[in-house]
Amino acid sequence: MPLSRRDLLRASAGGALALALQRQAEAEAEAHLPRAQLRELRAKVRGPVLAPGDGGYDAARLVFNRRFDAIRPPAVVRVRDTADVQAVVRWARRHDVPLVVRSGGNAYNGASTSRSAVVIDAGGLDRFGLEREVAIVGPGLRNFDLYRKLAQRGLAVPSGSCPNVAIGGLATGGGMGLAGRALGMTLDRVTAYDVVTADGGRERVQAGSNLFWALRGGGGSFAVVTAVHLRPQRLRSAAWFHASYPAGARAELLAVWDDIAPGAPAALTSICTLTGSGASAFGQYLGSETALRRLVAPLARIGGVRFSAGTSDFLALQRRWAGCADGGCGGVPRSTFDAASVYVSRRLSARGRRAFLAAADGGASLILDAYGGAINAVPAEATAFVHRDARFSVQILSYSPIGSARPRVRRAKALIAPLGNGEAYQNYADLDLRSPRRAYYGANLERLRTIKRLVDPDGRFAPEQGIR
Repeated sequence: MPLSRRDLLRASAGGALALALQRQAEAEAEAHLPRAQLRELRAKVRGPVLAPGDGGYDAARLVFNRRFDAIRPPAVVRVRDTADVQAVVRWARRHDVPLVVRSGGNAYNGASTSRSAVVIDAGGLDRFGLEREVAIVGPGLRNFDLYRKLAQRGLAVPSGSCPNVAIGGLATGGGMGLAGRALGMTLDRVTAYDVVTADGGRERVQAGSNLFWALRGGGGSFAVVTAVHLRPQRLRSAAWFHASYPAGARAELLAVWDDIAPGAPAALTSICTLTGSGASAFGQYLGSETALRRLVAPLARIGGVRFSAGTSDFLALQRRWAGCADGGCGGVPRSTFDAASVYVSRRLSARGRRAFLAAADGGASLILDAYGGAINAVPAEATAFVHRDARFSVQILSYSPIGSARPRVRRAKALIAPLGNGEAYQNYADLDLRSPRRAYYGANLERLRTIKRLVDPDGRFAPEQGIR
């Protein structure tokens, strides 16, 4: 079984860090709303409005990454429906209060919490419906709930492997998974968004709309998404492979994987992981096991490999990638981690491969996702998601107390970034980036800024590293 993000998350949970962060949080100055404003807000929404001092506030304010436990927003509104969202936005406009939106709370940079903005928690907007072969999904629906509901109907969409990530962030920031090279990013399957705009109105935006273009990659800076319309694919099974390697085989693995994965037939999507103690490669193929074995034969010939392949029901396979093949996919513990990302557009040289191994030897984990195929077939300007010419992305992760995780990630990025194209994946957001918007959006940034001025001139939606 591959080393999944879920495995890393479980390994990182720890009580001492939580206590330290709790003390830090108590020392932080709290941002408070005037009581009259809170009373007005509570009168206008059906969902709970939780402010500092309220029962349930401390649970409601927390996001997935414990790194941000010290942040105490002035209020968290757990909206129950679109009317609640409209009421919050209109209230915020009246009182000039900034807003951030939370679907699942998994943003790497803490973008779904804030010390100054009120949080619209859309996690309860988790509807699922199917109309004329289009899935209509609430932003709070979790990744594996979507996989399960679609699989019951013989359908699938490309999405990630983390079970508790919500669709709202995936479908507006990117959405890379093990069907990506075959079917595209999650956002590439979006046909419409239902949104609440900055003036409190509601609208369905589709192709041809500036707002639709911006939401497909531009994230939570433009509107509150209340439903995502997705075009699924008929898909019941897939072939898979998994290979694990000792540390001494990492250099050969990286060379072979870099040679075959980004240019493989689009039906094959694969991942390579590197740590200080070993490596793995795994992937899925929308075709026969026989054809898959031929495609990945060079990976199976590397010395010391433990290789397996087969064919599986599609939903069971997604459970496998998430590390929860033997049970439910719930209960992923909150964790402390730091992360960064790099996009690589050229084949690695021997020197480049040595830099990757040095980064892994420094204590960070590297996860390489192959691009190409359907992802790169979309022109960079067709959506706000600009990353369409990469061979692969690199996610740099360290799960440990932040005091040691951050230096590990920084060291690894210093080694790898010179090999990249200057871009970074907005859904692996990095607080250390000097020019994050340029890295996330590239040549699309100026159009995004123009649309921001048109649809949210007051800057009501204000996520960390958002468009402004």
